[in-house]
Amino acid sequence: MILLFDFDGTIHNTKHLYGCAFRKAYNMLVEKGFAPEHYYADDDVSKYLGVNAPDMWNSFMPELPDEMKHAASMLIGKEMIDGVLNGDAVLYGGIEAVLGELKRRGYKLMILSNCRRSYMDAHRRALGLDRFFDDYFCAEEYGFIPKEEIFLYIKKKYPDSAFTMIGDRASDIEVGIKNSLPTIGCLYGFAAPGEIDHADKLAKTPEDILKYF
Repeated sequence: MILLFDFDGTIHNTKHLYGCAFRKAYNMLVEKGFAPEHYYADDDVSKYLGVNAPDMWNSFMPELPDEMKHAASMLIGKEMIDGVLNGDAVLYGGIEAVLGELKRRGYKLMILSNCRRSYMDAHRRALGLDRFFDDYFCAEEYGFIPKEEIFLYIKKKYPDSAFTMIGDRASDIEVGIKNSLPTIGCLYGFAAPGEIDHADKLAKTPEDILKYF
């Protein structure tokens, strides 16, 4: 069986790293006259973690010109990668032991994320993710289509495999619903209350994931 993991909010505790990058991008928009001055705390913007970049900006500032959405998105990506390279990336406590045990039990682990490839590659190097994961699927490489549609490419690449989807956002659970896969919702991530209650099973901590395998 292949276990498909979301990344941010499931493996990687991204809140502070994202908050710093978001504020840098927002301040750029303020300086260029596209946004009013405002301070966004980490908790104010964590709801956008796990959302692909186009959807995030269309939700947060739909009136922003497309070229500025792109510029702000690229700046956030750059700042987050810089943070990773500076050693600021943090995995959830206990998740490494969970991933190692799942590997020991014979499961193949892969990541399905709404991120850009450069972002994922930076984390792979900084956090040694290849110890655990056999393959990576980044939304950027599929034109930021929804995860449930990216899954069709994964299924084509691994046609004889069974899958379980594990993640902290509604988009992760939709992968399972739209493709008839079992799902595990990670309550320790960034989901809003009730957002992932329709998952087949729920994990309050990373360690809870092991109960289902």
